[in-house]
Amino acid sequence: MKLRKGKVIPRDDGKRIEEFVGAATTGTDAVSVARMLAPPGWSEPAQKPEFDEVVIVLKGELTLVVDGRRQLIEEGEMGLVPRGRRVVYRNDGQGACDYYSVCAPAFRVELANIEQAEEEPQENRVTVQVAHPQGKRFSKLVTELAETFLEKLELSGCELSISLVGDHAIRRLNRTWRKKDKATDVLSFPAGEAPKGTPGPRQLGDVVISLDTAKLQAREYERTLEEEVARYLAHGLLHLLGHDHERPKDAQKMARAEERLLGASGMVGDAVAPRARKLMT
Repeated sequence: MKLRKGKVIPRDDGKRIEEFVGAATTGTDAVSVARMLAPPGWSEPAQKPEFDEVVIVLKGELTLVVDGRRQLIEEGEMGLVPRGRRVVYRNDGQGACDYYSVCAPAFRVELANIEQAEEEPQENRVTVQVAHPQGKRFSKLVTELAETFLEKLELSGCELSISLVGDHAIRRLNRTWRKKDKATDVLSFPAGEAPKGTPGPRQLGDVVISLDTAKLQAREYERTLEEEVARYLAHGLLHLLGHDHERPKDAQKMARAEERLLGASGMVGDAVAPRARKLMT
């Protein structure tokens, strides 16, 4: 019989599997045939299958690590993984790998003997862009603060971008994105959710801090410039993570989160306190 279309097997690692023949589609136990599309950076935990597998690469490249030996299967080539061998499948290339997999007997999860992957905490990545004459001396401080804040928030495998600018630059951004033609202290631009299975670090977004405004506010409220910048960073980072302070309940929650990061009241906490005192009088 002619097989025009297979069955897509659900995955949560970004890889697409369409099985044409096998236990999940045609009820065939002797052999399975599936077309795979593995994104760049994809890999699977080690396994020791109880079936022979032939891979045929149509486009891209597929890396097989069989019993510790790395083998690269390129476009137009075939590879064989005999049953009982410990193998790791991965795509080390820059583009997606499109290939066919033929297993005999048919692929079944219980026959793959997939090892339990040991999850190691991934490092966070913080980048600081300097567009202010005094920004360079704050770059290291801001990087260390951001790393500390991410650790306190129990986040790992994240990427955060921070820009240190002046009032002119942040006013332009505020006018463009918030329709407010004035300088401000800090702006946040969340990256949004990446498609499930996207390789690489989780993108949090960008925090833009005005050092000009920080200097003015620090002088007015008798804080050090370093303390003021830390307040802006904590505030901006929490906005990237979905915190808001429009409603009283949300503001209280964000104020507590700022205090947890700073060890003292933050921007929202300072705004909430006078309001609370006013309600009590």
